[in-house]
Amino acid sequence: MKLTILAEGATKWQRFIRRWGVSFLLDDEILFDAFGRADIFKQNLEKFDVDIKKIKSVILSHEHWDHVNGFKYLTTAQKELTVYIPDGFSRKIKESISSPNIKFIETNKITEIKNNVFISETLCGYLHGNKICEQSLVVKTDNGLSVICGCAHPGIDNIVKKIKRDFNENIHTLIGGFHLKDNDENTNKLIINNLHEYGIQRIIPMHCTGKRAVEYIKEVFGQSFANIDEGDIIEL
Repeated sequence: MKLTILAEGATKWQRFIRRWGVSFLLDDEILFDAFGRADIFKQNLEKFDVDIKKIKSVILSHEHWDHVNGFKYLTTAQKELTVYIPDGFSRKIKESISSPNIKFIETNKITEIKNNVFISETLCGYLHGNKICEQSLVVKTDNGLSVICGCAHPGIDNIVKKIKRDFNENIHTLIGGFHLKDNDENTNKLIINNLHEYGIQRIIPMHCTGKRAVEYIKEVFGQSFANIDEGDIIEL
């Protein structure tokens, strides 16, 4: 399977101008998250020659604006879609991206989207005292599991541990936002060292991971570390 990076915002400047978030496309038909700005999302879909008619399912990792706002472009395109959201998703945000052609399915357990493609069980964490629940995308491959994260608010090490246990398989690829940017150095070293113990073969930190955390991930993982840019395609 192929995974296309449709959009990413990772720097302080990008956050300031709200060019922030992340979005992935799996095999032309499954969209995972929809970035934070509909205009940039639309622009990138056109730039990377994405045929939105082929998109059948959308998984929104969690309800924060930088992962859902771009979805408004798909609703204006009058496309029929099945959208998977974590159980307890904000009613206000759900209504803001709703349209007659959208079918919402709330999930809180492992859900198979298509053969070998799953939504993880929902995990919850806290951000600034507010509870936030999140789901990840899990793809079974011949090499092991590929895990795609939105922001990893419940803790990237907790997510990896849970998915590894639930699927009883090794994780080959871990990609997405790891939300380590606000942690102190010692906390991040502990989390990153824990990730290394899980035997991940390819790790691609993005979005909200944070510059210093990315540097330490690169130091710890060595050749298993990879950079990626918008428009890049990786084989899972």
